[in-house]
Amino acid sequence: MLAEFKIVNDPLRPSISTNLCSVCYRNSENETKSIGCCSYEPEFCLFDLVFLHLHYPDIYELILKRGQIIKGFNGIMIEMKAGLNQCPFISNLGCVLPKDATPPVCRLYICPEAAIFGPSVLEKKFDDYFVSKEYALNNYLNSELIYDKGFNSTSLHNFIVKYSQTTKTMIAGIDTTNPQVDTFNTDINIEDFGILRSESSVS
Repeated sequence: MLAEFKIVNDPLRPSISTNLCSVCYRNSENETKSIGCCSYEPEFCLFDLVFLHLHYPDIYELILKRGQIIKGFNGIMIEMKAGLNQCPFISNLGCVLPKDATPPVCRLYICPEAAIFGPSVLEKKFDDYFVSKEYALNNYLNSELIYDKGFNSTSLHNFIVKYSQTTKTMIAGIDTTNPQVDTFNTDINIEDFGILRSESSVS
């Protein structure tokens, strides 16, 4: 099959996608979690939430209503958990969210078993998040947030509303129109998908 990779070099919300997710070898192995990486619950950081509040208010409201506030790898976050065993935004056709509405991991992570067939820049693109504008903005928002014992979804919403216009002003000068898009295609044997995991289990 033709393995396809697409890198959208948006200066604020970059993303990577591949058609290998639709044929993930994990899908046939676990009937209760048969959607690879999307068997995990997404975690939206503060900057994700501000961005959604500004650009996708309906999605923001749903996440705030159904999610659980946690302290995660990216500071204060909302995890879409609530007893789910898969991402609530997954469908038979893939993610139902616009790409720029998804968290950094969903936008930038390609598993090693798929990435082996793509360009070497894939791993760097994920690492670049930690020196990106959106990461810096997320750190700024976390530095402004007072998280105490009484903190709840109403507190979080009030914070997001308060800092949305400030953040909007901060990102106003970042041109996100028509970002450069890089594509990479290569023919692979579908039987080789998952080869890294197979080799590691033998050694």
